Amino acid sequence: MFRSWYATCPRGAEPALEVELHGLGAKGVRPGQGGVRFTGPRAVALRACLDLRTALRVLEPIGEFTANTADELYAGVRGLPWSDLVVEGQTLAVNATGRAEGLTNTHFVEQRIKDSVVDVLREKKGFRPSVDTRAPDVLIVAHLYDGECSLSLDLSGELLSNRGYRARTVEAPLREALAAAVVIYSGWDGTTPLRDPVCGSGTLAIEAALFASRRAPNGERRLSCERWPRTASEDARTLAALREELAARVVQPPPIFASDRDADAVEATRSNARAAKVVLQVSQADARETMPLDPPGQLLLNVPYGDRLEAGGRKQLKTFYHQLGAALRELRGHHAAVLSGSEDFESAFGVRPRGPRRVVWNGPLRCTLYNYAL
Repeated sequence: MFRSWYATCPRGAEPALEVELHGLGAKGVRPGQGGVRFTGPRAVALRACLDLRTALRVLEPIGEFTANTADELYAGVRGLPWSDLVVEGQTLAVNATGRAEGLTNTHFVEQRIKDSVVDVLREKKGFRPSVDTRAPDVLIVAHLYDGECSLSLDLSGELLSNRGYRARTVEAPLREALAAAVVIYSGWDGTTPLRDPVCGSGTLAIEAALFASRRAPNGERRLSCERWPRTASEDARTLAALREELAARVVQPPPIFASDRDADAVEATRSNARAAKVVLQVSQADARETMPLDPPGQLLLNVPYGDRLEAGGRKQLKTFYHQLGAALRELRGHHAAVLSGSEDFESAFGVRPRGPRRVVWNGPLRCTLYNYAL
């Protein structure tokens, strides 16, 4: 049976998520801000949980209603079939985004929704579910927009971008789903060598390795919906078949190199690559001394925004960009995708980008992705 689903993603990753969903066989794909709606049987939504690289959540919509006040919110939640969705012994939590005219405090919205659900279950089923904000059996996701509240259940539970391989980090790590979007936007097909010469904690290189090996980023994850009595038995059969199918498609990726001038970053990348079970050739080196790939391949860079340079401020950052551009211009036949959060980057880098610039958001930071043919 076809029904509607919704996948959320980092801002700016919507076109990449749209492409991914089409590749999974989703129908009725409609991108919006911060996510993409799609239709299909439940098997497509379950595949999305395992195989989407750029998604944060895959949601099962359960209702929408007008909510401009606390009373409207409470009443709207009460009208949904919670006794069919939550059973005794299950824990729950609420995650809310957006706001309405009379509902501007996210924590209050979450509390009000929780109270309404608990009241319904106590009155109709005679039990009061416990709240578990860390690992709930049922995560209710609410979004307020333009006077309406939409409620969904999260099929996976924990954010899909939390792959579980980030054993060590350096300052301001790139979220996995955004790194995957950068890989997709780079145009790299996963068959030529790849190098990240400012690897930080290794997220870009690891996501590139997962992409090139065709490994499902969450293929081994246990989903929340596998613990839902109303769907568990059918989902178990579907997911077992999907996991077997996804495991069988894995291939050997090309050589992938990661380097950084910071020793802590190098060690973080090595630790995270081991946790992700991917093979990276990791070394300590300055990005301005980047060696060519043989054969020429792809460069992926999330360049420093200033926090990892020595004291000297904006002038030194621009000097670094200029020197990096001069070094990469020598890598004839290569392609490069560079993510930057600095307004000084493009002019200082000194290389004309190929194709349109893409704006993405690294948390609250507005970044631009530039593609180059060197």
